[in-house]
Amino acid sequence: MDKTYYKEKIEEQLKDEYYYREVNKNLDRKTMREIKRLISKYPLCTTEKEKDYIVKFEEKTSNFYGLPKIHKSMEIQEAISEQNSSYIKLHSPKDLKFRPIVAGPQCPTHRLSNFIDIILKPLCQYVPSFIRDDLDFLTHIPTSVNFNATLVSFDVTSLYTNIPHQLGLEAAQFWLKKHGNIIQCRFSVDFILEALKVILQNNSFNFDGKTYLQISGTAMGTKVAPTYATLVMGFLENKLYQLVETTFDINFAEYMKQQWKRFLDDCFIIWTKGKDELDIFHNLINSIHPSIKFTMESNDIKLPFLDILITKTGKNITTDIYYKSTDTHQYLNFHSCHPSYTKRNIPYCLARRVCTIVNDETKRDIRLNELKIFLKKQKYPNALVNKGIEKARAIPLLDLRDTKSKSKSEVLIPFVNTQNPCNPDFYNVIKTNLPILRDCELLKSIIPENAIIQSKRQPKNLKRMLTTAKFNGNNTSTYRVDTCQDTRCGMCDNIEIGSKKLLKNGKTITPNQNLNCKSRNLIYCITCNTCNECYIGQTGNSLCERIRIHRQHIRDPSTRMIPLSEHLDNCGCGIFKVFPFYKMKDPVLTKRLSKETLFIQIFKPKLNGNNCIIE
Repeated sequence: MDKTYYKEKIEEQLKDEYYYREVNKNLDRKTMREIKRLISKYPLCTTEKEKDYIVKFEEKTSNFYGLPKIHKSMEIQEAISEQNSSYIKLHSPKDLKFRPIVAGPQCPTHRLSNFIDIILKPLCQYVPSFIRDDLDFLTHIPTSVNFNATLVSFDVTSLYTNIPHQLGLEAAQFWLKKHGNIIQCRFSVDFILEALKVILQNNSFNFDGKTYLQISGTAMGTKVAPTYATLVMGFLENKLYQLVETTFDINFAEYMKQQWKRFLDDCFIIWTKGKDELDIFHNLINSIHPSIKFTMESNDIKLPFLDILITKTGKNITTDIYYKSTDTHQYLNFHSCHPSYTKRNIPYCLARRVCTIVNDETKRDIRLNELKIFLKKQKYPNALVNKGIEKARAIPLLDLRDTKSKSKSEVLIPFVNTQNPCNPDFYNVIKTNLPILRDCELLKSIIPENAIIQSKRQPKNLKRMLTTAKFNGNNTSTYRVDTCQDTRCGMCDNIEIGSKKLLKNGKTITPNQNLNCKSRNLIYCITCNTCNECYIGQTGNSLCERIRIHRQHIRDPSTRMIPLSEHLDNCGCGIFKVFPFYKMKDPVLTKRLSKETLFIQIFKPKLNGNNCIIE
């Protein structure tokens, strides 16, 4: 995608002052202070471990990016049909829209959002329209309907960004008071609502070197957003049922409660009244709240919902699998570097999905034959594909659609390691030697038999290596080192502020991220105040903790472990500056040590190791 085109499209969204406001400073520290005040205000609502989880981590500012809605662009769909290829060439389509995503896996509110999501998620089961996924939706579709029934779907326009904060908090309070008995009593309503308020009002992010604050709605990317949106829509639907009863009748209102189904912002109903009444209903739902608007699509014969195509033939309802026009069926190639068990299971899983959704045998056979063609293009052996399809065919439809609940008593311990075909088979070694641990009575009670399961972590693929959520239109680094500005830090005086550091030997160091004295897992440079010679070191702890240790070694000769401490004491009179410059992605000591060695070789600091000058 053209970089200038992408930047213009995103900036067009961010210029909407109803939703976003540009701010002139980073808000992460202010947000962390608010979260800490919240935890202090309600000390009985969280355990010590929960408090540590919510506040004790190294925060990082979120990044904003846009996901192109290629399936909603008519220009792209026309290009697909004209070019008839898996890859199409189209320069800057005018009707392409972007879904706003705030990527903040380490942002200040991320852990609090996850914590509140865990608390609120059980409430979703009490929302009458709530469906978990397409399988859950299939269990609610009737097999027959009135001859004159119409298939209707509604879509909420930009739901996440259009939920006013006050409406969201009112909806959460409504469900908490109505079904608060399922929430642990230690979580007070006030604590949950104030936590939600902190999450909603502190959604700040970066784009192209600028900082923005979302002032309306919730971020698509924060953990609590789907649960929050579900509860808000459920709250509005309660009002809708009352309006339907007043506008139509009580019987139709009851029908609505049973048949109106929704997955986040996508709604579906089989309409049993006339077209005029449908238009009245459309106007009715658009009058529930001024910020929440619905678009409608209806058809007397067939209509897609999620990845299901619902078809009405007379009075009978059948379901088929639905592929968008932009779906290229680029399934995982059989020769890709993935675990063999993953690739062996793909034909069965895809075939099972077809057999679950398609309830007409003729259509099912057609879809399975199409699946064979798709998988053959991805180099899957015919025998493996046929075996997977036959295995899926053998399962009755009722069993396929049965939503089995997971056993809570089952204890499983996942063994997770990164997929690499060059690594030895650790899992089988562990499995073979597990009985040795079970010889101990205490460990036997902790580790059940056959409790360890294998799980593979995906290594970085080319996409993850070449792309990032952070957008920088100028291709120049704007990272800098700053103090944490915490009055209790005591180490800020030792931090060398700036976007680069010039060494005595003429070489320049630039930081790879915004860093301060609270940053962790990094490489740093110490400069002697008198001779300006440098030392390069590494730490997995926060930089201020490492500086504190250096100070202690300078003051107390009995604790010294490296020649640097004596040099800084004798030459620098205990005064030195620290410039952190390389933030590691993985908190692994061996990787940090390797990177430290590399930088020592590049910059050749005289205060490292045997080269250290003792004054």
